[in-house]
Amino acid sequence: MGSGVPKLRRLVPLLAAAALSAGCTGTPRLRIDGAEARLAPALPGACSIFMTIANAGDGDDALLDAQVDLPGAVTQIHAVREGRMVKSDRFVIPAKGVLELAPGGSHIMVFHLPEGSAVGGEFTLRLRFETSGEQRTSVRIGG
Repeated sequence: MGSGVPKLRRLVPLLAAAALSAGCTGTPRLRIDGAEARLAPALPGACSIFMTIANAGDGDDALLDAQVDLPGAVTQIHAVREGRMVKSDRFVIPAKGVLELAPGGSHIMVFHLPEGSAVGGEFTLRLRFETSGEQRTSVRIGG
């Protein structure tokens, strides 16, 4: 019985390392920078929101949803595929990576803005992430 113990002691660290590399993930650490909205000239009552979401953590996260504090507004996350805007279910923010929401690319759309929404207006954006939960940021409508 004693001869199997040394072999088991040598196997435990190897098994632990294999388990860690096989599927355990780290923790994301998100930072939201440069959130800005721009009114959509071709869509009255709509705006696009752009920003950078940086993940300094060692685990991936994903943006699942966005909401604004404007009555009646509808918010969607959109990707651009083959030059066309399409609704998306999620945007991955990789560990040690960045998600850039920018004109001509992935972005957040807000439809049914309240009448009178104009450059200089401000609202709160709530972003829901798969791992990090809800985060809020202030968004100003730029020119």
